[in-house]
Amino acid sequence: MASDEEAAAALPEPSLQDPVAVGQMFCNALGQYRHFQVALRRIVTPESVAAWGDFSDAANFLASIPDAGYGSMAQRAVGADDVAYFKVLSGVTDSYQVLDEQIVQAAGIVTLAWRPEFGEWRVHAMGSNYVVPEQVPH
Repeated sequence: MASDEEAAAALPEPSLQDPVAVGQMFCNALGQYRHFQVALRRIVTPESVAAWGDFSDAANFLASIPDAGYGSMAQRAVGADDVAYFKVLSGVTDSYQVLDEQIVQAAGIVTLAWRPEFGEWRVHAMGSNYVVPEQVPH
């Protein structure tokens, strides 16, 4: 098991060109969604802004996951490299880094889309299920 310092060193630099960083920024901002309304609206797809409302539903969903932790990699959608899935895990009480491929059951999925017109990844959805690429504007 990695120490907290080793796990922190493995985290990506905040960059809107990295789907993991965008997923982490989004989830972290949900912790204080009232304060971060402008930032949250900035990192979601334009098509999904209205569906998010004030982000309270997303914040409540994330808060409902016991001991939430985040995956360190984003999974690309099959057949659509411009759609990625960032996993929110439950029961994470210690920091660790998975160094080989493993099947990990996610409690939540953040669906992201690469938007070439912005040159960055944007969050499109969050929930218990994957959103298929055909339903994601990209």
